[in-house]
Amino acid sequence: MPYGEILSNKRSTGSNYNTPYKFSAKEKDQETGFNYFGARYYVDYMYVWLSVDPKADQAPGWTPYRAFFNNPIRYIDPDGQWEWDTKGNLVAQKWDNSYTMAKFLGTSQKNAMTILSRSGITANDKGVLNLKEGQVLSKNTLWVGTKSASGPVVNNTKEAIAHYFNGNGAAADVGDQSTRELLSSSKFQEKHTKITSEKVQPTGDFFVDLTNETFHIGRTNVDYSVSGNGKSSSVTYTLFSRDGFWDPDFIDEKVLGGWLGIDKFKPDQKGPNLERLGGTPYDYKTRERTYFFKPVEDK
Repeated sequence: MPYGEILSNKRSTGSNYNTPYKFSAKEKDQETGFNYFGARYYVDYMYVWLSVDPKADQAPGWTPYRAFFNNPIRYIDPDGQWEWDTKGNLVAQKWDNSYTMAKFLGTSQKNAMTILSRSGITANDKGVLNLKEGQVLSKNTLWVGTKSASGPVVNNTKEAIAHYFNGNGAAADVGDQSTRELLSSSKFQEKHTKITSEKVQPTGDFFVDLTNETFHIGRTNVDYSVSGNGKSSSVTYTLFSRDGFWDPDFIDEKVLGGWLGIDKFKPDQKGPNLERLGGTPYDYKTRERTYFFKPVEDK
């Protein structure tokens, strides 16, 4: 059977119910018998599109009536324009640029250029990108991040302790190394895989224990928010949320506050408990990381 042909509508229940959603769960027009894909109609009994691709002028090397780069096993085409491959990588069409990528991903052109540059795609002196038709952008490169542009940075536990005694409580950024350790941790990767491959709540949070990697951070919080525009989805993580350097006297915390249950030796974040030698507790500044990914299909 050629790909795209409608399957027989058979059910074991003997019911007369007939759903309008047929090929690829797209609605079949009852009057014309065509399948509506949002950008154009597909004629399943002829295995062709009724009209040309709305972006056919951007790929003159391909027939304007094609879809999926003529390879439906490898590629998908949710709206007849940009195309994700089955592995979640983004496939460029001829004449695509940072503007069309920004529109497709639902982000700024600046962010689109950041993503393109990460894949070695740059502009010449006329502003034309060296982006080729059919070029694949790995899903691992489809991200942007933000961090504090100024202020103190504590790159390790030694610097974190020094800032505790000399920083007068000013909030501090935790540095690139600690951020990489958080993002590469097995707990974060496990959560990220689930969020980008399954239907999840649009907002949530989880924690990652970095005590062995970055002692001064220990157990830290990550908030996330998932959104989408129908063509692409994104998840934004807020890293080191509601976290900071406080309650450093972990020995008294464990013995006097834990084993003996004495209240003044129990952790209270930026409160007076477990603060030592005139040090001042302080907050960690948050960082954000946004990943763009292929929309998760309903199962």
